[in-house]
Amino acid sequence: MSLTRRLVLSFVVILSLSLSSILVHVWANDIRKRNVALLQDVIRTQSLVNDFAQRLQNMHKKILVVETLREADNSEVLTQEEKQDIAQRLATLSEDEGRLSAKLQRFLDEGSRVDIGAAQLLADWSAFIADGARARLAVPATPYAMVNDRLTKNEWLLLAKSDSINHELRKVVSLTNRIALGVFLFSLVVTVLLAYHVIRYTRRSIRVLQRGTAEWGAGNLGYRMPDIGRDELGELAQSFNAMAGNLRMAMDEVREASRQADAANQAKSSFLANMSHELRTPMNAIIGYSEMLMEEADEAPTLPAAELRPDLEKILTAGKHLLELINDVLDISKIESGKMSVYIERAELRAVLDSVQATVKPLLEKNGNTLECQYRLDEQFINTDVTRFRQIVLNLLSNAAKFTHDGTVTLAVEGYERDGRRMLEISVADTGIGMSPEQIERVFDAFIQADLSTTKQYGGSGLGLTISRKFAQLLGGDIVVESELGEGSRFRLLLPLPEDAEALPPVMPVAATAAANAISAGTVLVIDDDAAALDISRRILSRENYRVVVAGSGQEGIDKALECKPDVVVLDVMMPGMDGWQVLKMLRDNERTRDIPVLMQSMLNERDLAMLLGASEYLVKPIERDKLSRAVRALLPAEHSGNLLVLESDGELAALIEEQLGSDSWELFKLDDVAQAQELLDTVPFQLIVIGEHRDTEAVAEFMERLQGSPEHR
Repeated sequence: MSLTRRLVLSFVVILSLSLSSILVHVWANDIRKRNVALLQDVIRTQSLVNDFAQRLQNMHKKILVVETLREADNSEVLTQEEKQDIAQRLATLSEDEGRLSAKLQRFLDEGSRVDIGAAQLLADWSAFIADGARARLAVPATPYAMVNDRLTKNEWLLLAKSDSINHELRKVVSLTNRIALGVFLFSLVVTVLLAYHVIRYTRRSIRVLQRGTAEWGAGNLGYRMPDIGRDELGELAQSFNAMAGNLRMAMDEVREASRQADAANQAKSSFLANMSHELRTPMNAIIGYSEMLMEEADEAPTLPAAELRPDLEKILTAGKHLLELINDVLDISKIESGKMSVYIERAELRAVLDSVQATVKPLLEKNGNTLECQYRLDEQFINTDVTRFRQIVLNLLSNAAKFTHDGTVTLAVEGYERDGRRMLEISVADTGIGMSPEQIERVFDAFIQADLSTTKQYGGSGLGLTISRKFAQLLGGDIVVESELGEGSRFRLLLPLPEDAEALPPVMPVAATAAANAISAGTVLVIDDDAAALDISRRILSRENYRVVVAGSGQEGIDKALECKPDVVVLDVMMPGMDGWQVLKMLRDNERTRDIPVLMQSMLNERDLAMLLGASEYLVKPIERDKLSRAVRALLPAEHSGNLLVLESDGELAALIEEQLGSDSWELFKLDDVAQAQELLDTVPFQLIVIGEHRDTEAVAEFMERLQGSPEHR
C-alpha cells in the first residue's frame, strides 16, 4: 500500500471515529433533552393537579358558606353579580378538569390512573348557586371528599412518575457518558496506533534512504537500496538507485574521458615531438641553402642565375612543405574549435581531378609509383567547396604515394544512387604497406599515425586523414577505409550530389580563355607593415604589368589611396597602430575611395568578417603568386578588362552594342541561355553585364538575385 493511501486511510478512520463521537454526543443530548422535557411536563402536571385541588377546595368552602347563610335566613344571600362570578369560576374548573384529565391520561398508566370525576360535583354546585334560597345540597361533603381523594391519589401517582423519570434520566446520562467515553478512548487508541504505524513505516523507509545516501556519499556507488515497497518512498528509493547507477556510469565516462584526455595529451606530446623534427627539416633546408646562396653571391658576384636555380628550387620546396605542415596544424585547430566553414561553388569535376593529378605526380614518381585513373563520370560539374574537395583528394593520393614504393595507386571516380540520392564516390587504392585492424581504428584520430616507427620512417604530421575526414563531413559525406596489413589500402570518399548538379556542356571555353588572358595594366596600392611581404607583393604584381604603389602603415595607405586613387587596394590586416580593419572602414567611409575594390590578406582566415565589413576578396598568407595575380585581376574595374556579357533572347541589343564606338575593346559574350550565363560567371570575370528582353523572366529574375547576392558582382 502506498504512503498516500496509508495516510488517506488513517485520516478517514480518524475522521470516522471523530464523527462517531459527535453522533454519540448528539444522541445522548437528545435522550437527555427528551427525558428532561418529560420530567418537566410531569412536574407541571403535578402542579396543575395541586392547583386544581386548591381551587376546588376554595370553591367548596364558599359553597358551604352560602349554604349556611341560606339555612339561617331562609333567603337569598348572593347578588346576581356574585352568582355570575361563581358560575364563571365553576365553568373554568370544569374546563381545567378536562385538560387535567387529558394530561393524566398521557403521563399515568391506565391501571394506576384514577379519573377525577368532578363534573357531577361542579354541576351540582352550579345548580345550587343558580336556584337561589330554595336549593339545598344533598350530602354536600361526600362528593367533594371523593373528588379530593382522587386528586390526591393522582398527585401521588405523578410524584412517583417524576421519581421514575428522574431515575431513568440518571441511568441515561450515565449510559451516554460511558458510551461517549468509550468511543473517545477507542478513537484515541486507534489514532495512536495509526500514527505509530505511519511513523514507524516512514522512519524505517527514511533510515533505508539515509543509509543509501551515506553509502553513496562515501563513494560506494555500487550500493543498492533494498526494496521497501511500491509506495512513494519505495519509488524514491528506486529513483535513487537509478540515479546512483547513472552517476556511476557518468563517473565511469568521466574516468574514460580522463583516460582519453591523458591519451590525447600523450598523443599531442608525441605529435609535438614529431612535428619539431618535421618543422626543423624544411627550416634547415631553407636556412642552409639561403646561407649557401649568400656565401656564393659574396664570393662570386657574377655567378650565373642558372647555377643558383637548383638551390632556389630546394628552398621553395622546403618552404612549401613547411607551409603544408603549418596549414595542417591551423586546419585541425579550426576544426576542433568549430570555426571551419565551407564555400559552395560550381566547378568542372574533370578539371579539378586533372589539377590534383598534376600536383601529386612528382610525389608518385619519387617513390616509383604508377597512377591509374578510372573515371566513369555522369556529371561534368559539381557544387562543392572546391578548395576542400581538392585538398581531400590530394591528401588521399599523397598518403597513398607516401606509403607505396614501386607500386600502383588507383584513382577511381564514379557516380551512383543510394536510397534515392545521387552520390559521388572517389576511391584511392594503393599496393603499399597496408594497416592492421588496430591501426584502422586509429587512422582518423588526430595527431596519431599508425605507430611511431611509421612516423620516423615516412614523416608527416599525422593530421592529413583527420582533416580530410572532417572536410568530407563538412561537405555532407564521409571517408571509409579498407585495408589489410601488407596488402595495401583503399580509401573511399563518399559525397552527396545536389539535385541541381546536372551534366552541362562546356560553355564557350575558347572565349573564356581569351577573356582571362585579355588583361590590361592598372594601379594597385599595397598596404603592409612587413617590408619583406611588401616587397614580395610589389615584385609579383609588377611582373604582371601593374603600376604598384606601396605603403608601410595604415595612415600612409589612406593618404596614398586619396592621392593616386588606385584601381585595387591590397591590404594587410595585422598592422601596428591602425590595423587593416580600421583602414578598410576609412576607405569605405570616404566618398573618393568607397568604390575601390579591397583585397584583404592575413595569417588568420577571417573571410566572413572581411566580407561583412566591405572587403571585395580575402586571401590567407602566405599567398602564392598565382593566387594573388588572379585575385587582383578579378577585382580590376571595367576599363582595364573588356569582358561584357549580354543576356537576351533576340540579339538586337548585342548587335546595337557592336555598332557603338569603342566596342572593339570589349570581349563580347552573347547568350540567350540563362543556365549558360550562370555557368560562365564561374569562369570569366565580367566587368559589365547587360540584360535585355528575355522570354524566361523567372530564370532571369533568379540570375539577377544571384548577382545581387554575390559580393563579386555587387
